[in-house]
Amino acid sequence: MKKIAQPQSLAEIAAAQLREAIVTGKFRLGENISEEKLALQMGISRTPIRDCMAILSKEGLVVVRSKRGSFVFETNVADIGEICDYRLMLELQGIKAAIGQAREDYLAAMTQILRDMEGALERGDSVAYGTADTAFHQLAFDHCGNSYLRDAYSLVAGRIAALRANITAPYDERRRESFGEHRAMAAMIAEGRFAELEAALSLHVRRTRDVYIRAIREGHLGPASAAVDDPD
Repeated sequence: MKKIAQPQSLAEIAAAQLREAIVTGKFRLGENISEEKLALQMGISRTPIRDCMAILSKEGLVVVRSKRGSFVFETNVADIGEICDYRLMLELQGIKAAIGQAREDYLAAMTQILRDMEGALERGDSVAYGTADTAFHQLAFDHCGNSYLRDAYSLVAGRIAALRANITAPYDERRRESFGEHRAMAAMIAEGRFAELEAALSLHVRRTRDVYIRAIREGHLGPASAAVDDPD
């Protein structure tokens, strides 16, 4: 017998749309999310919107506060440090697993993502660059062949993408440096130079962490700097 594919619920569809808005920076960190406004925009009742918030709360993207409403997650210096340490522990293992499980597909997809990153860099498109950057790091877990490793990364993947989206535009100088690091890491992965890769990845994550911390201190990672009030 064939497995019956279950259609997505309204809550899951709403969660997918809101997740995309958060991880692409359409909502700022700490910003209030109006359930009533979302329900009107999506043309559904508030019940699936509340269920949607519960889904995203489990993913760490939304915080639901009693009698106050729902908010995009916020971060601080200590949280940034923990996320970056966690990411570093997982990512090298994900890369090694992807090379072992699906080397050719993994490298081909990585080559295309590097082209996307370079094109976005040349166009000055910070949103497209951030999206490609997220895809570069997610790629290893998509090809690793280990559901536990993939699920472990998913605990922070959305938060990392949202952080990246919120700081990519204000820090243009970091973007070009970042692309050089990604290109160098891709060469190390393709050639199996994992000792060098570990050092390069550690440096890359540390530099990214420093940018996040700088962004917190300069007010770029919070609702005070919000530029979008009515995401669509």
